[in-house]
Amino acid sequence: MGKPFLTMEDLKMCFSLCCSVYGIGSLGMPGNFARAGFWYASAALFVMAAINIYSTVCISKVMLEAPKHVRTFGDLGEFVLGTWGRWLVTIPHMITCILVPIAFLVLGGTLLTTLFPASFEPETWII
Repeated sequence: MGKPFLTMEDLKMCFSLCCSVYGIGSLGMPGNFARAGFWYASAALFVMAAINIYSTVCISKVMLEAPKHVRTFGDLGEFVLGTWGRWLVTIPHMITCILVPIAFLVLGGTLLTTLFPASFEPETWII
């Protein structure tokens, strides 16, 4: 019998990922709307959502045409552009995986100081 498609570990991972993504977004959204104004922030939110949906559709179409051995972003880049494509996809992906958690710590520390002014200094939240 084959391995199950969706296990409890997969569900835990999905829950953790959703909590981290939605948590950071919900912390920053009120400040973004306050600084940009309702109409500009709503338009920016709509444009970002449209770009994300379009890129997801494009990647899905390419994955439907790709051979079965294409499973990662690096494989996808190699399928589309050869060896250079793998590097053009893998390097920014690695940089994003390294820098996004750092940015979350810095921005989260800044937002937490604003939300809880009588608590710790910004450096304490960041570290």
